[in-house]
Amino acid sequence: MSVLFRVELYVKDIEESLKFYQEVIGLELYGRNEKCGRFNYDCFSLLITSESVLDDQHYFKNKVRSNIKGNGFELIIVVDELEKVYQKCMDSLYPIEVDVEEYPWNMRGFKLADPNGYFIRITSK
Repeated sequence: MSVLFRVELYVKDIEESLKFYQEVIGLELYGRNEKCGRFNYDCFSLLITSESVLDDQHYFKNKVRSNIKGNGFELIIVVDELEKVYQKCMDSLYPIEVDVEEYPWNMRGFKLADPNGYFIRITSK
């Protein structure tokens, strides 16, 4: 059985969000249209979709109302060159929530929030 994971994040400004994941984090954009962009890696896809596609009956508009996105959700992105991504964040003056730290499971990482408030952990392999 093959497994494919997809995560979809609904965002206010798709251009700002795609730029963040491409230029700050260093992900490669697989495809996009006016309302959505997709980043692929192995068996994982990250979909960035404009909030404008949500109708008034959608769960996120109808029941969950918050300015902070993804409460209780942490997206973990594994990168080959942790220090390089960290430096790109620093160079772009992007606010880091937790500086690079060593984890008990022999990995390193740092944490930040994307332009919409989704909590992101960038970690080494």
